[in-house]
Amino acid sequence: MEEHSKEGSDGKSLDRDFRFSPRPNLAHEIAWMPWGEEAFHRAEREGKAVLLSISAVWCHWCHVMDETSYSDRAVIDLVNSRFVPVRVDSDRNPDINRRYNQGGWPTTAFLDPHGTLLAGATYIPPEAMRAALERISELYAQHDIDVTTQEEAWFPAPETGVLDLGIVEESGAQLLRAWDRAFGGLGREPKFPQVEALSLALELYADEGDAEYLVFARTSLEAMIGGNLLDDVEGGFFRYSTTRDWSIPHYEKMLADNAGLINVLLKAYSLSGAEIFRRTAGETADYIYRVLSDGDSRFFGSQDADEEYYLLKAGDRKKLPAPPVDRTVYTDLAARAAASLLVEGTTLQHDEHSTLALSALEFLWSESFRPGEGMAHYHDGKPHRWGLLDDGVEAAIAFLTAFGFTGERRYLERAEAMLALLITHHWDESRSMLMDTSPHHLPPGLKPQPADLGSQSRAAEAMILYWSYGGDEKWRHRAVEVLSAVSGLAAAYGIMAAPFAKAVNLYLRGPIMVKISGDPGGSARSPLRLAALSPQPRILPMVSGKVGIMEEAWSEVCTMESCRLRTADPEVLARDLGVLEKIAKGVDHEGSQPG
Repeated sequence: MEEHSKEGSDGKSLDRDFRFSPRPNLAHEIAWMPWGEEAFHRAEREGKAVLLSISAVWCHWCHVMDETSYSDRAVIDLVNSRFVPVRVDSDRNPDINRRYNQGGWPTTAFLDPHGTLLAGATYIPPEAMRAALERISELYAQHDIDVTTQEEAWFPAPETGVLDLGIVEESGAQLLRAWDRAFGGLGREPKFPQVEALSLALELYADEGDAEYLVFARTSLEAMIGGNLLDDVEGGFFRYSTTRDWSIPHYEKMLADNAGLINVLLKAYSLSGAEIFRRTAGETADYIYRVLSDGDSRFFGSQDADEEYYLLKAGDRKKLPAPPVDRTVYTDLAARAAASLLVEGTTLQHDEHSTLALSALEFLWSESFRPGEGMAHYHDGKPHRWGLLDDGVEAAIAFLTAFGFTGERRYLERAEAMLALLITHHWDESRSMLMDTSPHHLPPGLKPQPADLGSQSRAAEAMILYWSYGGDEKWRHRAVEVLSAVSGLAAAYGIMAAPFAKAVNLYLRGPIMVKISGDPGGSARSPLRLAALSPQPRILPMVSGKVGIMEEAWSEVCTMESCRLRTADPEVLARDLGVLEKIAKGVDHEGSQPG
């Protein structure tokens, strides 16, 4: 069963597209309602609690719950008679997920008619679910559960800190303390790729020369590739490993993870020269191109987990249809993928990847952007859900990447538009922070919350990048406001503070601009690739103009204060940027590199 309603037709509820397990189940027999005023008014009118199910289309245990607990006849009857059931798609509604997720997917939460959380868990098997439904409905009817209206959540303002390199170094030290030296990665099981942590480690190695950072990143990537986290049959990395040694993955494949790993693999290649990283970066980008995109202008969010399928041998897999792909375009994820494939496609000469990346950015701008409102969060044939911070942030970063690699000013102008809307819709002057959702676009019953540390940090990074490319000092000052305001949170985030440390490092140490006068499809191609293959940190290529197609491209290497080199000789540029000799030899004047 699928119900559809046009989002915004009444302004009071979200889309009614309920996506259940693709395998046989009876979950559709529960009278699910979308999150909205109608559901909570009904709960108050009928004196019932709300059963909130937060699921994801890629989530294995969400499918199991549909096939077991939500297909159990007693559970179906109890839910329909004693509760108001509300179903929310986590990917499509990250703000609701952020406020109610109980530590994983599926989330099973019980709320009062005001949206106050009464109780919650993740997966609940049928027998336990029957008992929970009976007990909670009885307690609720007897008013033995505290149902006081939830006031606005209290977010203590963290202490504003001084931004110095000590913050960055402490974040790096935390990574080394959490490093699993036996099997690679961070911590024990379950073990995730932790893309931002790997990226920070490689950056700190490039900055400080501490070999432990490179060993941590290399051994972790090699363990993921050599273990079972990488699908060596069809390509792409799985979401995480259930075991410490990367041997038993959880089989969903996420666009965000794979796009992020491409960047890390390319940087590991530039620092080490190890071919396995270059090859895996290209193969991962090709997986995204073949499976998580339409090959034209759209990136898709995820590919479903199917344990039985992925345990088959390669020949047996080919006899069966591959696990389904969620063909929804999520703006924040698509923007990240576009930036990654633009860099990878240019660097490794996979022109179809960079062409797709630029087309995807055009799709987002033409199909999901509204003047005065910004980016819709997702597009499934039409755009939905405006007002989420991460969509504007990631779009801005992707547009700035496109500006750097193409020199086309419209990308810089679009990035500026996105940043201006972030301030208009998300800035909280009293906190000097950004809120996760615009108050004009909040689903009913929710209140704005300060964005988490990672989102604040990415926003600050976008502002610094815009200052780097566009020269408008006000964005650098705004970034410092944001980073200073959230600096007191970093210690509590531990290894998850890596995006914050990277943003602070970008602010303190600054970018290195490689300004190239030339045609990005011709004379500038070799300097662009050399810049992307430099092991030096925070390199920002910037094609600044075109010369004749047969003329040489001039390159300048500059900080924000001064320039240190101007040359038309790729060999001189490669030496200045520290490109490893074996890598530089593969980038000749025509830009050819062994495939």
